[in-house]
Amino acid sequence: MFRVNRNSILRWIAFSFILLQGVLIFSNLFIMSDTINHIMFIMNYVIGFFIIADLIVDGIAQHLLAISFFGCFMLFLMAQKPFKPDYDVFLTFAWTKLDTSQYVTFSSILFCGLAVTYLSYLFFACRVTGIKKREVVNKRDYYQALRPLVLVLLILTFPCALYMQAKVVLVRSGMSYTSGYLVNVDVPAVVKVGYYIYSGVILVFLVLKPTKKQLWIVLGTYLLVEGGLQLLQGRRALFASTLLFSIWYLLKYYNIKKISPKLLFRIGIIAFGLVVLFFVVEQMRDEKGFVLSSNFIERFLVSTGGSDSVIANTIARKDKFPENGFKYLLDPISNNIIGNLILRKGSVAQGLEYLELHNSFAHWLSYLTESSLYLSGHGMGSCYLAEMYLAMGMVGVFLISIVLGLVLHILDINIFHLRFYQAVLVLFFIRRVFTLPRDGLLSWIGNLIYLLCVFALLLPFYYIYNTINKDYARDEDMIKDQSYGTTT
Repeated sequence: MFRVNRNSILRWIAFSFILLQGVLIFSNLFIMSDTINHIMFIMNYVIGFFIIADLIVDGIAQHLLAISFFGCFMLFLMAQKPFKPDYDVFLTFAWTKLDTSQYVTFSSILFCGLAVTYLSYLFFACRVTGIKKREVVNKRDYYQALRPLVLVLLILTFPCALYMQAKVVLVRSGMSYTSGYLVNVDVPAVVKVGYYIYSGVILVFLVLKPTKKQLWIVLGTYLLVEGGLQLLQGRRALFASTLLFSIWYLLKYYNIKKISPKLLFRIGIIAFGLVVLFFVVEQMRDEKGFVLSSNFIERFLVSTGGSDSVIANTIARKDKFPENGFKYLLDPISNNIIGNLILRKGSVAQGLEYLELHNSFAHWLSYLTESSLYLSGHGMGSCYLAEMYLAMGMVGVFLISIVLGLVLHILDINIFHLRFYQAVLVLFFIRRVFTLPRDGLLSWIGNLIYLLCVFALLLPFYYIYNTINKDYARDEDMIKDQSYGTTT
């Protein structure tokens, strides 16, 4: 972490700017200067740039997960403000201006999200080797035994996933993007269950290391259901996260340790094409019509990078939330299929009824910021940093940043060296890392329940195979012992 060589210059520059930003934040707690606030605003972008640059130079393949996270962090939370005249005014959902002290808090939250996570990631990368490898006896045979079963589940559940997403697209195609969030699309219960099981079965199948032909078919259909059809609904972040997840998996599947300049150039071309695609989707979604002007990249960043308003409005309105911040942070524990069944809460769309039934941070923040916009279908989304700030203040933001640095390091591992269920859980959480800057900290709990259902389906076969395998191994040992004139 602290060695000096030609590849560590960027790291030391990043350390220097992080230290300087820390001094500025501490000083401005006492001085409360708008000038220092403006400098801190610029410094966060400089820090973010050097963090990503350092990780890229050190090795894209080695740090792809961290690079993707910090890239999404800057895209979702910080991409809009450089093109706005006022650094302390947020216009994404409703007009909000932070005073001097509030902006110190806002800048500190972004700083922790970037710098503390980065330092934590580097620290644990030097001292923690990740999840220990554990070789499973006859692991290849075990995978071959499970793969046909999982393939059958994929064949059965894929039509459900395709039907559900296509139905949502067709129903909402006649509505505006925001109006679509005010209605529940009527889909048979068996189709819903099939869709959610499909999302878990995909991860299981990928862990079983399919053949190359199976891999491209499975990833292609997965990208279609969880990406392409979501893109038709205007949900660009879900498509992008699915694509990043697929790229990360391919690096592990092919055991790619280094990305060549030629491959990097191709990735750059694809990334530029995606920017154009996402911009077109945003324009069509908002019924603006598509005009490819010279500043379309600026327009894309402005339309994509406004999630920092979630943090700003949380700071400005934290005293208006009717419940303690922990209730909003922990809401996903009860606000899921199991919790709603136990508590007998109905499944309702966005609106007052939803607010009465749940302590959803994203819904309550949107409502408290501008109730008329919320009730017409608009929403601000969420952010893990904002949720932690509401629940635990700056201490919570600092702690979650440290934990996230550790998590980014532990997750970026060769899943094919892990135990079966361990590897599936790693893929599950990696799938959600990319959207974390604009998502809730615990929003994955509902999907985890469906994944556990998939585990329950496979558990009997897992147990039977292990039992047979152990009996076979014991018989082999007995034969060997008898061949040497001994008995067991």
